[in-house]
Amino acid sequence: MTTADLTALPETASDTPFAAPRAVEDMAACTFNHTIELPGHGTMTGAWDLRAGLDDYLGHVAVAGKRVLDFGATSGFVGFGMEARGAEVVSYDFAGDACWEMVPYPDFERAMIAPEIRNHLRRFENAYWFSHAALGSRARRAGGSLYDVPEAVGPVDIAFLGNALARLRDPFRALHGVLRLTRETVVVTEMLPKSLHFLRYLPRGLGLPMFLLPRADQRIRFDSWWTIAPTTMQELLAVLGFGESVVTYHRQLLLGQRRFCYTVVARRTEPTNPEL
Repeated sequence: MTTADLTALPETASDTPFAAPRAVEDMAACTFNHTIELPGHGTMTGAWDLRAGLDDYLGHVAVAGKRVLDFGATSGFVGFGMEARGAEVVSYDFAGDACWEMVPYPDFERAMIAPEIRNHLRRFENAYWFSHAALGSRARRAGGSLYDVPEAVGPVDIAFLGNALARLRDPFRALHGVLRLTRETVVVTEMLPKSLHFLRYLPRGLGLPMFLLPRADQRIRFDSWWTIAPTTMQELLAVLGFGESVVTYHRQLLLGQRRFCYTVVARRTEPTNPEL
């Protein structure tokens, strides 16, 4: 089914997971997670600048003619980049009351922080729709919990998860929810902190580590949970039926510094279990 076919389908609030495009005219209401060039507006600056390294970030996977899920879309740069490369894009991110899972330190004042986080996510979504209009995009956006991508989103050929798992307490559950909809290929990109760069040399047979980021004695990390070793990511994907995978490494600009990232590209080798 093409994007045009999908656009032509009748939709009501009860039968579609997709949000109606919103008109956002005030750039002051937007936060751009990724730097993006917008016709008529110039350069919108974000924390990440993937413009020179997007193909590395995407694992050099050919997306033309494919239906692609951009999971954890934030302000949309990666999805719009895939659309420019010929993909039919479904963007998915938090919506409604869903937001980052905060580390429940005993003295953590969640009631004070949660509204700020939701406002931050809303500003990402505003930036998405602002960019969507400026680019004349046909990408569609759905949202909710990152653990429960609706089946009504429909099957996709490729799922892309770009630095989306570190903020989730249960990254495997999120992967499972995404990959049950994915027919061919999954691409996962994550950042490796400098102290963990050695993981690129860790043989898969030696161990499959995940490193917990929060520390009880510091309590400075309340919205990030894990660093997942590349070999561990390969095994998680294999468990979910994506048994052929390759890992590549690259550096991307975050807040003006080049950060070390890995990308796993995995192909489906086993069918989805319909009972799960």
